[in-house]
Amino acid sequence: MLMHAKWIAHKTGEYKDRDARYGNPSPYFRREFSLDGEVSRAELAVSALGVYKLWLNGQEVDGDYLSPGWVDYSKKLPLRRYDITHLLRADNAVGIALGDGWAVGHVGSNYTFKRCCWSDRVECALTITVEYADGRVEKIITDESWKAADGEIRRSDIYMGEVIDHRLSLGDFSTFGYDDSAWVQADVPEFKFSRNLYLQDIAIPPVVVKHILPVKQIGSYDGRLLYDVGQNIAGVLRCVVRGERGATLILRHGEMLENGRLYTKNLRKAEAADTLILSGEGEEVFRPLFTYHGFQYAEIEIVGQAEILDIQAEVMYTDLPAVGDFSCSDEIVNKIFENTLWGQRDNFMSVPTDCPQRDERLGWTGDSQIFCQTAMYNMDCRAYYEKYLADVRDAQLGNGVITAVAPLPHVGSYAYTGRDAAAGWSEAIGEIPYTHYKMYGDKKIIRDNLPALKRLLDYYEADSHHFLRDGSGGYGDWLNVGKGTDLSLIANLYYAHAADLAAKLCEIIGDDEQERYERLYENVRDAFRRAYWAEGRLTSDTQSAYAIAYKFGLIDESEARDNLARTVAEADGHLTTGFLGVKYLLPALCDLGLTELAYGIITQRSYPGWGYSILNGATTIWEHWNSWTKEKGFLPGMNSFNHYSLGACVEWLYEYCLGIRPDAAAGGLSKLTLAPHFNWSGKITHAHGHYDTAHGRIAVEWERKGDTIVYTAEVPAGIDVTFAFPGASARMREQRDETYIYEIRRA
Repeated sequence: MLMHAKWIAHKTGEYKDRDARYGNPSPYFRREFSLDGEVSRAELAVSALGVYKLWLNGQEVDGDYLSPGWVDYSKKLPLRRYDITHLLRADNAVGIALGDGWAVGHVGSNYTFKRCCWSDRVECALTITVEYADGRVEKIITDESWKAADGEIRRSDIYMGEVIDHRLSLGDFSTFGYDDSAWVQADVPEFKFSRNLYLQDIAIPPVVVKHILPVKQIGSYDGRLLYDVGQNIAGVLRCVVRGERGATLILRHGEMLENGRLYTKNLRKAEAADTLILSGEGEEVFRPLFTYHGFQYAEIEIVGQAEILDIQAEVMYTDLPAVGDFSCSDEIVNKIFENTLWGQRDNFMSVPTDCPQRDERLGWTGDSQIFCQTAMYNMDCRAYYEKYLADVRDAQLGNGVITAVAPLPHVGSYAYTGRDAAAGWSEAIGEIPYTHYKMYGDKKIIRDNLPALKRLLDYYEADSHHFLRDGSGGYGDWLNVGKGTDLSLIANLYYAHAADLAAKLCEIIGDDEQERYERLYENVRDAFRRAYWAEGRLTSDTQSAYAIAYKFGLIDESEARDNLARTVAEADGHLTTGFLGVKYLLPALCDLGLTELAYGIITQRSYPGWGYSILNGATTIWEHWNSWTKEKGFLPGMNSFNHYSLGACVEWLYEYCLGIRPDAAAGGLSKLTLAPHFNWSGKITHAHGHYDTAHGRIAVEWERKGDTIVYTAEVPAGIDVTFAFPGASARMREQRDETYIYEIRRA
């Protein structure tokens, strides 16, 4: 650990307050050391308030960015470790640069968009532990012996961007023998407590460059060059430039074009602009270290004489392995999958954010719980959600409320906490652990989070009257189309769901309060029906209300079927759901025997629906169904073109189109039902995909040939598999080893 290391800092300007527009130049630190013998192993451990980049002997220690990651720094300080054995020599030098990151730079949105939510200065602590072959151990730690300076990074901010002046480059400052005579002694701030007591290892993989995409110049205006990446991404541009000393490049980023120009109105207060000032010394590479942007397009303004020799886009996100894939005969559905996957990539940046471009980029709990099943099918998210759930627990209020975002910015307002729980957001503390156990089978996730869910339910019980809550403080079925669903109805839907989740989690780990939460669920269910079910309908007559109520067990099949069929027909075969309902609509339709309606919605080309955005150029999932329309153009105000929430339908592609249904009670895909719902109307004629489990790959494909569908599944031997074909008759045509082939006919 870093228990003996001191935290070091370097004042590069007057410390700023929360309302300051920009921060100070980045501090750089270095230290030389020599080794005394053969090294068997060496490890570097580092933490920072802010974000860092590390070098050893002139080389990057790792390819990570924005480390050590984002947490509530008042509760813990993230620690990362690196094996540096292969980088060491007899004589060595280590260097580190710091950026403002989330701890010091801007966090939040609108009137809560503030700096210094956790600290007014960047600091770091570092320990190198060298184990010699003869058993000796030597430690090199941060302390007063380190040298400090400021250099080419004049300011950095995740939202505002980065300014780099190559005229102030420090050169290879992490090499042994470097002349640091102009550097000064590092500061060692004094504290009433030790920051080292807050250190915790970070289990999730770091943010890295996952893809490099070509960038095409598509025009110019007002002396500015316009570029297109061809894909809405989260990342930065890397430019190779040559020009005169002092020439300046200003790179501005945006998701869309308006009348042939870069559209940035939806960024709000986030400037999303990087600046390079050239040294004039031949070819220069510009790559910001301590920021990222959500963009597809960029404009570059050149002040002075300079030319761009090469430009590429570097896509950054948390380094999570891909484990799932899907494709089918319908190109719109394929694009829905692809756009959702890109939205997940672009928003899995240390925490699962809502968007990567504007002044927000927060870990909204509602978005996370709605999307977590889709996310786990697409990527190995085991450690990722373990870390995020720790953030959620850190943010839980004293009264038991689970906040709307985590980590919770310290902005001094109720903007993200609320005086009450937000239904569909607070329940992330139950939904994500339940889904996590289903996919990975580790009961620790339940033991870690069930107490927090119980505290939330204690709050709900104290806040309810005759098992009903009033729903204040909620967001509802966020960004639905047409008439909304009553907030109090949604509050009580999720009150029941939270109790049901608690009962199920208790059952899995043998917690003796299972019966208590089963009774609570029944009581809330009965109260819900008395309050919201009348004359054959819910008091909120919406697709979301019926789909969620049915999936949560509060209305039965006959009650849900006719009403869902009617509300879809009234919408002319379109969906009207918002963030909450979108997860449940397609599964509910299939469960109720309305599979053709589900396939009609997923393949719909007109507004509202996924296809409308795709036919209008979307490469990620939009925040609104009408983020842009031909009739009205851009929706003003809050308008992201890279939100993953409405991509929760991809869960349905895996579970209902392919038929992969994990047994939640068994956990970890040890038991599986393959139960596809086929499309007989010809909207989709074939589909295939896979999901990689700890037991091996589950691979599925099916194809319609005339009146028959041939369904082929490969299932690893370690999985107990059952087959079911709703609405169809089936016979096994062949089984060999782990492959099953069925012939299916419509019942």
